[in-house]
Amino acid sequence: MPLSERRKWKTNKSADEIRKIVIGNLTQKKATITQEDKSYIEATIGSGLKTRLWGAWAVSDHTLPVKIILNLYRDKNAKETEVDVTIQDNFGFGLRTGMVGKYRLYIMKLFDELISDLRGTQIDVVTRF
Repeated sequence: MPLSERRKWKTNKSADEIRKIVIGNLTQKKATITQEDKSYIEATIGSGLKTRLWGAWAVSDHTLPVKIILNLYRDKNAKETEVDVTIQDNFGFGLRTGMVGKYRLYIMKLFDELISDLRGTQIDVVTRF
């Protein structure tokens, strides 16, 4: 079972604005956008092969394979867009011995960067699941 973290928050930006910001920043991180539409983005970062060959302790955190799933919700009458993000390891089959702490720190770092990227927006409550 993958290591996973999920957060939700509301922002005053439109779904299109959020998508442009997020896709731009994922592209800078050399992420691969695997699925995308007007209210959904799925992307992967890192390399499972390098992590398996070198070991998690030897690779930098941005090499750890991670999947980012972003859902955007906005009612027609709502003034805010709800952002629902799940970030999980994308290591696949195998033990994560020695990687759990490094993965958790990296996932938290990715959330902090994502929230920071959207800072120009009014971010209400951030809910962790």
